[in-house]
Parts: sequence; C-alpha cells; structure tokens
Amino acid sequence: MKIVTILAACVFLVCGMGAQAELRAGVATVSITPLEEGIPTPLGGYGDRNGAPATGIRDTLNAKCLVFDWNGAAPERAKSALVTLDACGVPPCVVEGSLKKAAVDGLTFENVLMAASHSHTGLEGFSMDRRNIANNPHIGLFSEPVLNFVTDRIAQGLKKAAASLQPVTAGSGSIDLPGMNRNRRGDSFTDPGMTVFRLDAGGKPLAVFVNFTAHGTFVGPEEMLVSAEWAGQMQRTVEGLMPGVTCLYANGAEGDQSPVEPKAESKYVQAENYGKKVGAAAAKLAEALKPAPVTQFQVAMQWVKLPPRKGAPDFIKIAGDEYHVTQEQLDQILPLMFPDQAPIYGLRINDFELVSFPGEPICQLGLSVKDTMRKAGIAHPCVSSDTGDGIGYILTADEYAQSGYEVTASFYGDGLGQIFLDAATAMAKQVAQPAK
Repeated sequence: MKIVTILAACVFLVCGMGAQAELRAGVATVSITPLEEGIPTPLGGYGDRNGAPATGIRDTLNAKCLVFDWNGAAPERAKSALVTLDACGVPPCVVEGSLKKAAVDGLTFENVLMAASHSHTGLEGFSMDRRNIANNPHIGLFSEPVLNFVTDRIAQGLKKAAASLQPVTAGSGSIDLPGMNRNRRGDSFTDPGMTVFRLDAGGKPLAVFVNFTAHGTFVGPEEMLVSAEWAGQMQRTVEGLMPGVTCLYANGAEGDQSPVEPKAESKYVQAENYGKKVGAAAAKLAEALKPAPVTQFQVAMQWVKLPPRKGAPDFIKIAGDEYHVTQEQLDQILPLMFPDQAPIYGLRINDFELVSFPGEPICQLGLSVKDTMRKAGIAHPCVSSDTGDGIGYILTADEYAQSGYEVTASFYGDGLGQIFLDAATAMAKQVAQPAK
C-alpha cells in the first residue's frame, strides 16, 4: 500500500498567458568563499576530513542568483528566484537568512528555489545548519561566522539581481552525454541527460541554467583546497564560451550517480577536464537555442510530511567509523537535526520544467519524475537535488533493502522514496498544466 503524506498548506502558484504576459529577469554572481575574509571554511562530503578547515583556495565558490518577475494573467506582478550554490548542501536557515537580509519584496521561502551543486570540495552544508547540535567534526561543525558570511553574500546577490530586472525571452533544450556518469551502486539506472535553459535580454544571452547528474567527488578527502569541483569548471567554461552570460548549475538525481573519471595528473585536473567537457557541450546546446517570448511561467512549492525518523540497520557497521557516531548518539540527534517535513518545488518556463528534491534521490526516482513531465507535455524536463533542505539519501524500498552506504545516510526508513515519488509526480503534473 502506498502512503502519500503531502501537506499542501503552503503553495505558491502563478501562471498566465496572453498578449500582455511578460517575464522579466535579473541575474547576479557573488562569492560565498569564507576563506577570502579569513573565516575557517569547512569542506563538505567526507567524514574522514575530521572537520579540518580548508588550507587554501583553488577556485572561488559562488552563488548565482536569478530573480524572476512574472506579469501574466494575474492582476499583480509575482516575483520568484532560482539560486544555485557551490556547496555540498543547503539547509533551510540559509534560505531563510538570505531572504530576511535581502528583504526583496515578493521573495519568500515558498517561491525561492535554492539548490546546492553537491561539490565535495565546496561548503559543508552542516556548517551552515543551526539544527546541527551534534558537535561532531566528522559530520561538520556548525559555524555562525560561515552562516552569516554566506547569507550576507546571497542577500547581496538577490538585491543586485532584483535591481536589474529586464524583459527576457527563453529557450530550452536537452541532449544526452553518454558515458559521462555511472551508477556507483552497480545498478543499471543511469541518467545521461543534460537539460539547458537560456534567457536572453535585449537580443543577447543573459543567463544559462544547466542540469546534469553526477556527484562532485573527483577530489578526495585528503585534498583540502576550496573548489567548486567539476561543476564550477563547467560554469566557468560556459561563461567563457558565451561572453556576458551567467551560468547556473543544479545537480540531478545524483544519489547513486558518479562521474566517469578521465585520466589526468591530479584529481583537481580530472575535475576541471570533466567540467570543461560538460561545459563545452552545454554551451553548444545553449548557443543553438532560439529563445521566444515567455507565455508559460509557474512556480509552486509544497511541504512533504516525512515518516518517523529511523537509523538504518547497518549504520554503525558501514558509516560508524567514518562519522564516529554511535547508535545512542544517532538516536539522540536524529529528532533534532532532521525535520518533520521538507519542501519540494516546481518551476516551469515554456517547454522547460524543474522539480526538486530536498536531499539526494537515486537516479531511478529522478528518471521516473522526468518521464511524468514528458508525458504531461514538457519537452525538456529535469530534477534538482539538495534544494531547500538536505534530509539525506532518498531511495526506493528495493534499494533500501539492499543496504550500502547510501542507505546508512537515509534517515526515514524504506518508505521515503515512495513518498517523494508520489509528491514529486504530483508536483510535476501540477506545474506542467497549461496556463489558462
């Protein structure tokens, strides 16, 4: 029996079409690299780093802020935003704090999609999460200076983007990049698809959003330089090939998807070469698009009620050594650090649609949601992970039963995947509905 537990008390939806419909947009880039101001900067993704801060900067961590102002059939304008971060995760207090400091009229938690790239040399999500009371360096120590720095910078980006709104046209496209990712759990499911949407202002490209699915794990725990990893290089490549463009990136359903590593003299160079290859393909696709007036624009959000928190049976055996957490400690911190509900979002711009997950869904779930969007008439669907919160891995019941590392970082039992599949499928259908 499938259990659907969606709390839809907080839904934001704007849509419209017609001769007067217009989308305006503004974009801004800000550095979110705390080490620039001497603030110790924890890197995300590996417990083996023991919470040690980065020793230097290889490349800048950025937040890209894309603010929308939609004037469709509704009598009043409606703002929303898409923000991407070079970070391993994004807790809700980053969204809330950034919005409070920015104080941009119309931007709320319900209409701002904030997604982390999941780079394992980017910012540690738990270092910015006020819920993190574990005081365990292996999972990341909360840092008020890091949180304040990051939210200050994102607020600056949101204000700058909102102050530069201008009419835009939009185009989107999708291609496959075969052989670029693999299923690290050994399953047959992979997602080679890359989806791109492009916004033009004044007849020139303004912003390019890229969605491709692969962990940011070229660089291992022994490397201690701040870096946006392959996703950062991908964005720089697009921006270099398309002067004047700001490139944003959100990861797909990457829970079991790893990049296929090219040979190189170092892990950093491997990541950069991979990013250049993905970026060149993204820029080629983006340049071929033909943006058109925006007649369909929707943003929606729903709260998904989560099942009771539950540690995986093999947590101590598989992950206990890396994260130095006993069963007793796990039982104590789960109800304090992991929420009772989490958000999912939907964004549609003409033939493009994005549906988000607040954690790391495995590829099978992402493929299913993308298929739902296609069947609903969306030509270029995508999903984003680590958006709005980071609740851990999201797996199907079958994958949960197979155990493994991903299961030990899934904290809501074997029914979580079905709950999110039902919620994301409903969101996909809702946002895909044509405006009336």
